[in-house]
Amino acid sequence: MPSRRTAFWRALVALAVVGVSLYVALTTPPRLGLDLRGGTRIVLETQDSPTVRADADATDRTLEVLRRRVDGLGVVEPSLARAGERRIVVELPGVQDPREAAGVIGRTAQLTFHPVVATADGPAGPPRRTGPGSSPTPVSPAATCGWARRR
Repeated sequence: MPSRRTAFWRALVALAVVGVSLYVALTTPPRLGLDLRGGTRIVLETQDSPTVRADADATDRTLEVLRRRVDGLGVVEPSLARAGERRIVVELPGVQDPREAAGVIGRTAQLTFHPVVATADGPAGPPRRTGPGSSPTPVSPAATCGWARRR
């Protein structure tokens, strides 16, 4: 049998744990989900294209792309999950404009090329400009591609 002293300390520790738990439960605000806080739920479905078949692997790749796009929205605790082989469910708590969210999530990725307008380690002076309204300045391919050696 435990002594009275041991039983007292155990009861005191248990009371402290209960007290700290109550404090945390009463002072921490609850995290409301999509059903209580409101938000947007979008269900997407992958489709076959002439070159790619919409299977589980294609859906997984699409899910990763969508995760990066949703992270760009700045939504706190978004939920992206695969539903079946071809469907993806996106839940965005707190997003009140479903058109904006669908526009950001559903946009097509684009690769763009931009001209080099100046070099970082070029000669002293203003950077060389190209484009409408300026006279073309010849730039060596080595300086453009960053292949030039530093002297």
